[in-house]
Amino acid sequence: MFKQPQLQIGRDYTPLPPSPEDGDSLRFFIRRDAFGEVSRYLHGLELGTPIEIRGPRIECEISKDTRQIIFIAGGTGIAPALQAGHTLLRRANSTNKPQIHILWANRRREDCAGGVSDTMGAEQSQTSPWYTRIFNRSPPTTAPTPVTAAETAPSLMVREIEALKSQYPGQVTVDYYVDEENQFIGKEAIRRVTTSASESSGKMILVSGPEGFISYMAGPKLWAQGMELQGPVQGIIRELELRDWTVWKL
Repeated sequence: MFKQPQLQIGRDYTPLPPSPEDGDSLRFFIRRDAFGEVSRYLHGLELGTPIEIRGPRIECEISKDTRQIIFIAGGTGIAPALQAGHTLLRRANSTNKPQIHILWANRRREDCAGGVSDTMGAEQSQTSPWYTRIFNRSPPTTAPTPVTAAETAPSLMVREIEALKSQYPGQVTVDYYVDEENQFIGKEAIRRVTTSASESSGKMILVSGPEGFISYMAGPKLWAQGMELQGPVQGIIRELELRDWTVWKL
């Protein structure tokens, strides 16, 4: 947890997987939010400024029996996906080759510049974003545009994903969804990757991102007795009636 000392509030951020170049340093992906007190505070600090952090707090332990993870990430929710992928894939050996498939949604192409989907075609995306259903906004009126390779240099997170794919060839696949290109994660996208799963057990779906994104995908988390609880699985994942999949909201 990072603290904003003036307001005495904190925010949890998931560290990125360790990098060989950074040694024992902790790395975080924190996007500046115009309405986020902690992110605005952190982005306003000069390099080298001491900060107060607490943790780590383990929110989800990935069982050693897990063989396949589908990670549904919205925006900066990609950081937990990379950490989960690192945790799962480093267990790989000659007889255990776990798989991770990431569905990553972003508002703008620049957030995932250079990212090219591994399995998704233009016809396989939903035609309206999750927030139009949460906030009753009108869906886009233009036809979907296929996600293709960006002409700009890969973004930081795309480079992190590509590094993970290079380290574990054949075990990591990613599909990119970009709101401004009218590509959105829907039931068909989730059904496609769950039905293609090769394992009959040890399967997890992890959902991470803004609260509204998590609620739309898997239902909201709940507060009870001063603790945040998972709450029942709802949203479009419940509508899919998936069997043999453990669902966890981050």
